[in-house]
Amino acid sequence: MNHEAGNGTAPPGSTAHIPATFVTQGRLARVRGQNILFSPSQRAIFAVNDTAAEIWRSLEEGTSPRAISAEMARAGVDGIEANRHVEAALRDWQRLSLIRPDAPPSVSAREAVSQVVAIAGLSVRIEYPAACAFPAVAVFRHLEVRRETADILFQLVEHEGRVHLFRDGDWVLSCAPDELPVMVKGQMLIEALDRSAYELALHAAALVKNERIVLLCGNPGAGKTTLTLALVNAGFGFVSDDVTLLDSRGHGIGLPFAPAVKAGAWPLLAERFPDLDAVPVCRRPDRRRVRFAVPSEVVPSSPIPIGYAIQLRRGRDAKACLEPIDPASALRVLLNGAFAPGRELSGSAFDTLTEVIGSAGTYCLNYSKLDDAVELITKACR
Repeated sequence: MNHEAGNGTAPPGSTAHIPATFVTQGRLARVRGQNILFSPSQRAIFAVNDTAAEIWRSLEEGTSPRAISAEMARAGVDGIEANRHVEAALRDWQRLSLIRPDAPPSVSAREAVSQVVAIAGLSVRIEYPAACAFPAVAVFRHLEVRRETADILFQLVEHEGRVHLFRDGDWVLSCAPDELPVMVKGQMLIEALDRSAYELALHAAALVKNERIVLLCGNPGAGKTTLTLALVNAGFGFVSDDVTLLDSRGHGIGLPFAPAVKAGAWPLLAERFPDLDAVPVCRRPDRRRVRFAVPSEVVPSSPIPIGYAIQLRRGRDAKACLEPIDPASALRVLLNGAFAPGRELSGSAFDTLTEVIGSAGTYCLNYSKLDDAVELITKACR
């Protein structure tokens, strides 16, 4: 990728509002006359011009952006042009996660919006800049708890069109403002998987019917989120949209984040959730548009026995049918995308999973129409 930082068309301005220092997160090398930036986190290579390379070296030495601009001006560069070069480089490098602010600035209570949320027994205090708190605050409203203290502090800092996430004072990552709810949700998922007690985390949605969990599994595009919301509308209790934890007894514990509904599913859910069209549009890191369908009710996060595990297979002309699958096939389905503490599936986790398969109804659902899928699952779970 050819990245000519410093050649942008950013409007002239002052760097006085830019944080005093940045931490570089890449390596600069000069190879046969070309400046090359390497990002270890992304394993990406960026070619930069000589001006950008000098700015980078100054940042590595701890020089503030204002001082870098001043030094360029002393070397003969027009002051406005110097500011433009520095601001364009900082903006691009933040977007590419090649640099980050040194530390979150102190923010007064008047300038911040704060909420404490709980997920899988873990509490997180999130402090948003007032200017970009919405719609993220609304996306996590159903997880809010009344608590003065929290296990973890997330501080969100807006700068130059990017929002930076600090965890207990340490920088984690940044995103565009419209990606903020997705970023916070992703980091909370990481925290839950790192700190919660469980045997296995399944890549599966979970609903409750007759005091038993119904797991929905499937590859991306199988319609898991859409079907989950349609079943909630049909009377199923909402437990989780994407990840379900198994405890040592093989009972399920949901991570009830609000489902992120992709644009293609908005028309399918219009009749069941008429307010969805009024929900603000957010973006995923791949820039796909989503709307968060915040659940009005969530099943309490206590362990619940698994009653059914259903693999979803959606096809354009598929005939709707719900067919039993054998234990080996069911194990493959549940292990697909599963996550175990320590990254390795333990013998006890495998035993737990086999107990689940031994007692639960395991099926494959082929379908093309959402109504048919809802009807078949509702009948099976009576």
